[in-house]
Amino acid sequence: MTHNQNSNQSGGGASTPSGKRTGKPYHALTVGFSVLVFTASVWYIGRTFQWVELARVLRAVNLTCLIVGGGASIIAYWMLRTLRWHILLRQTDTHVPIVDLYLCTAVSLSFSLFTPLQSGEMIKIELLKKYGMIRRSPGYGSFLVERALDLTTLLTIACVSLLTTLNILPNRAYAYGILGGLALACMAGLIALEKLQLKGRPQQLLENMRQCVGDMPTLLLVIAITCVSWASVAFSWQVFLYAAGIHLDFAQSMAIMSIVALVCILSLIPGGLGISEAGTSQLLMHFGYASAVAQAGSLELRSYSLVAIALGAAHLGIWKLIRLRRTRSRQTVRTHG
Repeated sequence: MTHNQNSNQSGGGASTPSGKRTGKPYHALTVGFSVLVFTASVWYIGRTFQWVELARVLRAVNLTCLIVGGGASIIAYWMLRTLRWHILLRQTDTHVPIVDLYLCTAVSLSFSLFTPLQSGEMIKIELLKKYGMIRRSPGYGSFLVERALDLTTLLTIACVSLLTTLNILPNRAYAYGILGGLALACMAGLIALEKLQLKGRPQQLLENMRQCVGDMPTLLLVIAITCVSWASVAFSWQVFLYAAGIHLDFAQSMAIMSIVALVCILSLIPGGLGISEAGTSQLLMHFGYASAVAQAGSLELRSYSLVAIALGAAHLGIWKLIRLRRTRSRQTVRTHG
């Protein structure tokens, strides 16, 4: 593949003959939807949260469990994500040192927590490209495969949870319908990926996606890693809630994690602010916890983001030190070479 393909690209939506971009109404609609959901969530929290009672619960939080246990579970999740990306990139004949891949993944995942659709994770591709370790096409091709795997896995976990752990559907046929539709969508997606033919850079992106999923043993391996990685997120939530005195079993933790994560993603609200707390508190009350305890637990889970961001900043500092040391080593070699 050559680096000098200079196709003309339009940014932010196609232009009409009048010069206006067709993407603007869609952008306004999505922003309006996010603002509406955020406002409704904040209104619900302000009206229903029992701030005096939940403050008492939060004062009893086990900080050691939260920081040490929660931090370790977050790092385990980052390691699993790094392993999955390493395998997908290897399929495109892209080889990045595993240390750089891990540190970059950690930084991007911590940053993505406060971006709509967790889109900030794409920064990992731009960072590695900046340092000459990756090209955009295999980077974004593998990223799109990761996104498809994540969404499919989350939807599957949520539907299974609705059938086995949560009894909140008026009709269980809805969950079965979603699972059936998801299976059909996956098959259709794989067929389309195999048959679709485009031109220029989009075709190059498709080729890289095909390389990622073209090997069945590798595809099954990355699916398994995806499932384990989301299970590790559920375990992290279990640890953070345990620090607040809320003892969920693993199935309950998986149910809350998958449903709240999907709601936050689909709401387009950065970090799921407001709607995450509202949804989590409702599900905890469904599991039998008092409203004040459930509300405290939902606020406690917000510390997941704070711990992740702190760890991400530390990983960024370590990565900068490693790169600085490498630069000095290269300069020393040139000087004495």
